[in-house]
Amino acid sequence: AATAAALRSLRTSPAGKQELSAWNAGWNGRQRSHKHGRDCVIVVASTSNPNGRMLSSRVSTVSNALYKRVTSAAVQQTHPQRHSTVAAAAGTQQQHGKFMQLPDIRTEVIDRVSSPEVVASAAEKLKQIGPGGRQQLLLYQLAALPIWVVSAVQLAAKYATRPGAVLGSPDAAAFQLEPPFPLEEEYIAVNGIKLHTVSPGRRRDKPLMLLVHGFPELWYSWRHQMAALHATGQWDVVAIDMRGYNTSDKPQGVEHYRLAILASDVREAVHALGHASCTLVAHDWGGLVAWVAAGMYGRQLVDKLIVMGLPHLGVGMINTTMTQRKRQLYILLFQARWLAEKVISADNAAALDGMFRSAPSGLKNLQGTMPDGALAWYRAAMCQPGAATGTLTWYRAFMEFVTVSDPQDPAWSAMKRVLDMPT
Repeated sequence: AATAAALRSLRTSPAGKQELSAWNAGWNGRQRSHKHGRDCVIVVASTSNPNGRMLSSRVSTVSNALYKRVTSAAVQQTHPQRHSTVAAAAGTQQQHGKFMQLPDIRTEVIDRVSSPEVVASAAEKLKQIGPGGRQQLLLYQLAALPIWVVSAVQLAAKYATRPGAVLGSPDAAAFQLEPPFPLEEEYIAVNGIKLHTVSPGRRRDKPLMLLVHGFPELWYSWRHQMAALHATGQWDVVAIDMRGYNTSDKPQGVEHYRLAILASDVREAVHALGHASCTLVAHDWGGLVAWVAAGMYGRQLVDKLIVMGLPHLGVGMINTTMTQRKRQLYILLFQARWLAEKVISADNAAALDGMFRSAPSGLKNLQGTMPDGALAWYRAAMCQPGAATGTLTWYRAFMEFVTVSDPQDPAWSAMKRVLDMPT
């Protein structure tokens, strides 16, 4: 039904007819699928029209729906570069232009390129972003009061039954940690502090792929990607523990956790690892730092940018909704010094169990929720001396940034730039 409706829209409107004509004339790729139960693997080369844009959402809706109806098809010649990329990503071999084994990919991947008009419109809107001022800070503080009261009551209830769990010092040694692979660890000097890095095995003659984690995480978050990327033999794969996290240094004070400094840490880490630039892969909080680093240093530092779970802050600011604001109320809890530290570190960081395993933020895959052995790494990292305060100071510095920071802060300037590297 959705396919039929989209087709009618295309066939009955002048713009739709023109786009269908351009699509038919400009198609220069191949689409192939392979049956995996009810799933299909789609390999799509580039498509073009007179405006130099990719397929519109309406055409994509039609084509995607049609792809899902395909049960099997012979794999013939495809765009050579895309063919190789998909084969490498799936860990397959390529011989005589054909797949030896088709990748078992369960998610469709569609390349889209925004039109120049969309880019220009977004760039114009981004020029207007900046700190909200002291009035906005006051509103946040007023909104935080009931959250602090509720959290304090919950913490007091825990103290009444288990005072040692609340007031005792977290103990990272309480966890048995099994490395996912032989670790090549190094502490590098950046901006006057030392950061902990981990690699499955350095390949200093290969391009650097630097992996930057989020909250409340550490290098271990990237273990699966690190192993897979290292196995290709094409990258010098390194994951970093950002300042304030795990065994990296944890300077005190929000002035040490401002976005421009965190972005500078990335640049200095790349250089300390023996490279001039990198493919920067980031998630969550690391994603925000990555966006800023890409804007501050451009392609001199970032060859390619891959960000997961964190949209560009400027784009987020101009598109935020009340629903999204409600989901970010935990940031207000994290502004409460001492209280937030106790909430997150009590009982050897038991709060992380809920964060990773329970709704609405918990993780779940085909094997179930996060296993105990994996959760132990995150809890042990949060139990490192000073880690609770270090990780939470990121949020406190961020609150200052979006409210009372200098509008000329390099991070604001970075977020107003159009990035020229592949993202």
